[in-house]
Amino acid sequence: MASSSSLGSMAARSTLPAWTLNGTDGEGCNLTAGRLEKIILPVLYATIILVGLPANFMALWVFLRQYRKHGILVYLINLAAADLLSCLSLPFRVALLLGGDGWQESSPICAITMVVINSSFYYTVSCSTMFLAFISVSRYAMIVKPNSRRLNKFYDTGFAQCACALTWTLTIIPIVLLNLNYFFREVRLVAGAVCYNIQLQYGKRVSANAFVTVAVIFLVLLAMFAFSYASIAAELCGMRRKSGSQRSRLIHVRAQLIIVGAMMGFVICHLPYHVYQIVTGLHRLNSGGCAWLLQTHHIKLITLWLVSLSSCLDPILYFLLSKSFVKRGSNRERSS
Repeated sequence: MASSSSLGSMAARSTLPAWTLNGTDGEGCNLTAGRLEKIILPVLYATIILVGLPANFMALWVFLRQYRKHGILVYLINLAAADLLSCLSLPFRVALLLGGDGWQESSPICAITMVVINSSFYYTVSCSTMFLAFISVSRYAMIVKPNSRRLNKFYDTGFAQCACALTWTLTIIPIVLLNLNYFFREVRLVAGAVCYNIQLQYGKRVSANAFVTVAVIFLVLLAMFAFSYASIAAELCGMRRKSGSQRSRLIHVRAQLIIVGAMMGFVICHLPYHVYQIVTGLHRLNSGGCAWLLQTHHIKLITLWLVSLSSCLDPILYFLLSKSFVKRGSNRERSS
């Protein structure tokens, strides 16, 4: 499996491009670190760590203190936990950005850093996406289809706990299998190659197929998110028109704006990375060369940072959005 924290070249030189091949095989795939890797991204990741860690700790503290546990609260707790784990793994990514061009590919520090980054990134991103999917279905059921017995199961506390436990458990299996295949079958250590080796960063055919598959699944989930939140926004718009209270109308407008913000945040943070993985994965299946990957690698670096940025946005947007939904759920439970 390819590393999420792969490092690419950004700066162009006067006579040769930054991705210039300097040898054959693994040596020819070594990346040249530039300002993007050494200055810009470490600062941006440090910002995510400084904001994301306390924000997700606070979100967990607030959600766990809720007396009544509902399905959405369970999903939010697990989402905050996944985002917190993601933030805790970011120092390893910063270390690779700063020192990866000085570590030998076969060194223990390179191996440990790559294992931590690979496992933590794909595990937390996969789990977070599933928790967001559960949240969108729960909100859709609560607002748009309140009488649907099947959909309302997603709001049930027991169902939510089982769904989250299964997500944490089942997601780790393909992550472990793909990492084992990557490190024991795809990676070929080459003398003189450093931890910035493009082959180490991207892997081979199995990894490419896995990336394309995951990206396609993400696009399906994205379509589901769009449908759910568009339906919720339309339903709230209808409620606003029927409501005679100015305060009630303002509340519905606020909820609609937060829904739009949550959807836009998810799309901006996740869509570029998965589109890049589809394009890159298809290219890797048809070509084994390094040059094109080296030329476009800075795009992956930026899209990876955007994915990590979502760990800061989630506790803000979903805490705001959850307040009205959890309150509505509490009222519904008391009246049942």
